[in-house]
Amino acid sequence: MIDLHCHILPEMDDGSRSMEETREMLAIAAAEGIRVIAATQHFIEDQTSVDAYLERLKEGIKKVQRYADEPDKGIRIVKGAEVYISPEISRLDGVERLCLAYSRYLLMELPMLDIPQYTEDVIYNLRLKGIQPIIAHPERNHRIQDDPNLFLPLIELGAMGQVNAGSINGFFGDRARKCARILFDHKMAHLVGTDAHSSGRRAPRVKEASEKLQKWMGSEAADVVLNNTPQAIMNNVFLEPDPPIRYRQRLFHFLFT
Repeated sequence: MIDLHCHILPEMDDGSRSMEETREMLAIAAAEGIRVIAATQHFIEDQTSVDAYLERLKEGIKKVQRYADEPDKGIRIVKGAEVYISPEISRLDGVERLCLAYSRYLLMELPMLDIPQYTEDVIYNLRLKGIQPIIAHPERNHRIQDDPNLFLPLIELGAMGQVNAGSINGFFGDRARKCARILFDHKMAHLVGTDAHSSGRRAPRVKEASEKLQKWMGSEAADVVLNNTPQAIMNNVFLEPDPPIRYRQRLFHFLFT
């Protein structure tokens, strides 16, 4: 598997706290069948520059790759970022350099509690630049949990959705799990990432989520989400996902969930 969302580099954000923990995360990832990891450390526009971020990322990947190359791991680390949305992020000089593995795909994070009013404008402007945004863990956003259709316009504008493996497992609560299922069922989620931050509770585990995803959507569709789509992103293939479907809440769902 290719994990396109992982905070694997030590002491760069709120992810791994040390090289020792990073090595433990690599061992877990290898055991889970992960063969490529994108180092998607947090990028916040007003806290660092693109050049400074990429320099730290380059040095971090160089150090971690030594351990990722060990025979019992065999993991390739590629560049990335989890870019926090801001009103001017689409106009940031060099924003395209933050894309995953030198592709056109940019992993972008929304606030947990809201969808900023400027979100659609940011996505539209990024698309004009030839950048395809991937929204990280929309199923954890409280407003999308309340109304999954709030995510629909972002997908219609050309964004994609990346669901956390932990949400599928129920690690982030029942609301996140239910929302993840709705987004997949309605063509508003397109790939899975671990969003791993540690070797403990938020380790890079994906096997359990993979099994549940196969039960949700069947093995063929799950393989697209888990393998084909991440590989296409790595290869910078232009993807045109199926049109999203509006979610219509059933009375039974409202009464008993």
